Amino acid sequence: MSIDRKILTTILIVALATSLMAPLATVNAQSNSLFKVTIIAPGNANLLRREWSQLFASNLQQLGIDAKVVYLGWTNVNERVMYPNPEFVGKTFDQGGYDVLALGWTSGLATEPRQNFYGGDPAFFAPSGQNYYLWDNVQSNTLLDTFITSTNNTEKQDALTQWQQLYYNEIPASMIVYQQAPVVVSPHIGNLYTPPTGGEGWLYFNAQPYPQLLKRDDGKTQIVYCSTGEIDALNPPEANGWYDTIVNAPIFDGLAEAWPTLNGLSDLETPALLTSWAPSNNGTTWTFNCRQGVTWHDGVPFTADDVVFSLWALMNEKTGTQFAGYYQGVYGDNVKFTYSNGTSVNLGTGNRVGNITATDKNTIVANLPVLAGGKPYGYFEPYLLGFANNIIPMHIFEQIAPVDWSTSCFNTGQGSMTIKGTTYYGPVGTGPYMWQKDSYDVTGQVVHLVRNDHYWNATALKSAGLFQTKDYYIRFIADKTAALAALKNGEVDMLDYNYQMQTDIPSVDASWGKVINLQGVGRQEFGYNMRHPVFGTGTATPLGQSDPSRAAEAARDIRIAFDYAIPRTQIISNLLGGFGTPGATAMLPTQPYYDSAITARPYDLAQARHYLQLAGYTPPGASNVVNLSGTLKYENGTVKDTYAVDLQVTTDNATYPTSLQEISQITTATDGTWSFSVTPSAPGTYYYYLFDNSTGTPAYTYLQSFTINAATPTPEPTSTPPPGTDYTLVYVAVAVIVVIIVIAAIALAMRRKK
Repeated sequence: MSIDRKILTTILIVALATSLMAPLATVNAQSNSLFKVTIIAPGNANLLRREWSQLFASNLQQLGIDAKVVYLGWTNVNERVMYPNPEFVGKTFDQGGYDVLALGWTSGLATEPRQNFYGGDPAFFAPSGQNYYLWDNVQSNTLLDTFITSTNNTEKQDALTQWQQLYYNEIPASMIVYQQAPVVVSPHIGNLYTPPTGGEGWLYFNAQPYPQLLKRDDGKTQIVYCSTGEIDALNPPEANGWYDTIVNAPIFDGLAEAWPTLNGLSDLETPALLTSWAPSNNGTTWTFNCRQGVTWHDGVPFTADDVVFSLWALMNEKTGTQFAGYYQGVYGDNVKFTYSNGTSVNLGTGNRVGNITATDKNTIVANLPVLAGGKPYGYFEPYLLGFANNIIPMHIFEQIAPVDWSTSCFNTGQGSMTIKGTTYYGPVGTGPYMWQKDSYDVTGQVVHLVRNDHYWNATALKSAGLFQTKDYYIRFIADKTAALAALKNGEVDMLDYNYQMQTDIPSVDASWGKVINLQGVGRQEFGYNMRHPVFGTGTATPLGQSDPSRAAEAARDIRIAFDYAIPRTQIISNLLGGFGTPGATAMLPTQPYYDSAITARPYDLAQARHYLQLAGYTPPGASNVVNLSGTLKYENGTVKDTYAVDLQVTTDNATYPTSLQEISQITTATDGTWSFSVTPSAPGTYYYYLFDNSTGTPAYTYLQSFTINAATPTPEPTSTPPPGTDYTLVYVAVAVIVVIIVIAAIALAMRRKK
């Protein structure tokens, strides 16, 4: 990044932070902090992620939290968060684990939150699974089980609607933004395709690249894809990142593939290494028919044994897979793998017994155990078959101990290995492009893949005028300015959307760059360590220590406070050039089953202070102003518009309701909403009730209690109203503590962070 660019970015951050908050008194986080939080902003792939992490940390500091941001490479992030050694699982950052991770996820081809958030099976947790949050919520697990076993769309929708609301209430991760993003490609590149959602090129830049389908009009037979990331793993069971996918997807085939001409959920898989698949016995048995005549890049025939072996590898934690939990959830945690020659191997000792058998060289029969509710996994179509290009060659990997897979040339692309007289230099697949000797220039950060003219679909592709690209390069350039210059100079042909070029689009000239705006490209989040003693379990919070039965409640309130401290709208407007939507849950607006009724919490440090107080903390900047608001509804859910309601209070809740006194009366708005603002003037505990007499029968709804010690309020919410409370109102009551105190010299503070 140039000096001018750095200065401009610093000014932007200072201006943004200044616009978000009134100048507060400086918080001495080190000596008087409520607790400590370290936010990890990983890698060089998304530099803007560092900026919004700093903004988040700055806001947490205003709340009295000792918050800081650290920039770690992906290797360190994997060791701490994604693939930690067992002794570091769930540990805090200071103990070798993590507190909060700023991370982005691609949206994938189909809705499947279970992959990241299921906690009903330990195998789903990192390091063997992708639930790095370590979230284990019984209600969440039940809803996700219902979703994954059901074949009824109405039932699936209901399960995920409830799940999204639960997620919003519990917040294992704060969604920052649902991303939209521009990509820039050479105007000579065509045939990127436009699926039903996402826009032109969505599949190429968000699911998997398919260079075999691209065309160009300038006669060149090479394409250079430019990315900002770095390779982590090339072997599919071990690879779990977009920057690995852009390299290994053209090398490996999957059971089925996401073809760009898809027109709906039912067509998310086009036959690839399988020609057909069919269920029987109420979905407990699946038969896979393999494509014949396919060869690996070394000339060895592909068979059903490769599929059986690949499933074993994906489910075996010793291979370094992070998909073990997911595949065990499908096929069982005690599975017998049988090859076409009759030999077999068992994996796991659980109670869910399954069998995966190659009945001959071309056929696999999988017998699935019950997953939940007496049903097996029910989401083969559209999700599992097109899950990834993850079929690997048995004849190679059966010769290597799983513990050595990660350091082999098949995973690193460096060095070589000789197996049964054949020397290999990198990954071997059945896909349209091949790895050759010296394909990876580590110094220049360039990968070179060569067209596989023996590809099983080569003839059909060429007859359709496709498969024109002979040489496919993936070039890694960290700096966005340098990447744009390379595109302008013709050195590269396509720029990955992770460059976050939202504010750079005006500089792109149509003579050298075509701008494509992608919708629903992914989500950015702050993921929380759900075993952290403060905001994970809550055992170290003041409330959790005084009342252990309420520790989880305290942790949740702190995560809600965090959620209110994220300036989503300003991040989108000022850092992302307006490309995005504030995020609320882990499902994107472009995905099936998304619940648009759930909206992101606004940026509100007063609300954040309030929820910290609920957990027993006393953040700086609190006042005696109490804001109460909610929505008045009938029992059938319709709102009560333009109805008179009273706010009443008592300091002697034992004699409720006779001791209640009216404070104020208002009329609800047309949407049923109401709000009151009061300022207790003397120390004591105040219990607030909403009074509604619209039905002729007095109804009191308990809202909130506040304890005023001198001039500092301490909220004491009651989860269940006192005995005798009339439940004729359905309400949403939120107590907000306002009056933001000013912080001086924020510009100087932000310069120090930079």
